[in-house]
Amino acid sequence: MRVGDMHPGLRVLGVMLFIPVVAHGGLLAGLAAGAGVAVLLTGHGPTAWRRCLELNRRLRWFFLSIILLYGWFTPGRELLPAADPLSPTLEGLVLGLGRVLILVIIVGAVVWLLARSSREELVGAILWLTAPLARLGFPRERFAVRLVLTLEVVPRLHPLVAEARDAGPGAGEMTWAARARGLLDRVIQQATEASPGPLEISTPGRPRWHHWLMLCAVLAPLFALALWRPL
Repeated sequence: MRVGDMHPGLRVLGVMLFIPVVAHGGLLAGLAAGAGVAVLLTGHGPTAWRRCLELNRRLRWFFLSIILLYGWFTPGRELLPAADPLSPTLEGLVLGLGRVLILVIIVGAVVWLLARSSREELVGAILWLTAPLARLGFPRERFAVRLVLTLEVVPRLHPLVAEARDAGPGAGEMTWAARARGLLDRVIQQATEASPGPLEISTPGRPRWHHWLMLCAVLAPLFALALWRPL
């Protein structure tokens, strides 16, 4: 059985567990996770790779800001001693590049999840995962549908960014925080106004034992590498 054939709820759960392991697991876990995501994206062909590269390209300024923050505000060995105190540190640049690579891997995992799962499967997976909250009156159906619609809006951020940048008189005087708030409001608004069309909402049944076994087989090595850090 392939990873993509797992129960849809376990696919979502797997990505949810994958993210913190990669974020805090160290070098070996990151390398293994990156290789695994590359294999999964390759299984979906050039389209998945193009979407992954495009999403990461749109995050390039965010990535640059991370490198700048780590490189210039982390104590360590100065790369340009003559430029002190304007020199970045070696340790800071390494940490910043590591954070960027982690985000690139996470974006790849999310792209794979969206490419492998239909809208109905994602909604059903979220309903299955939030089933324990039903007794508390949590609006599972509304949450699941809106979350999936929001995920579908995110890949269309580029025209939204351009629209937010050019919108209205005096927009150039807006602070970056105001622009970010406006962009978030537009994403939420589009997700709220989007029509899901005909959508059959059904909670998938319990995963079979070999689906759980597959999930453990995929995540166990990452957990092991995260706990064992010789590097």
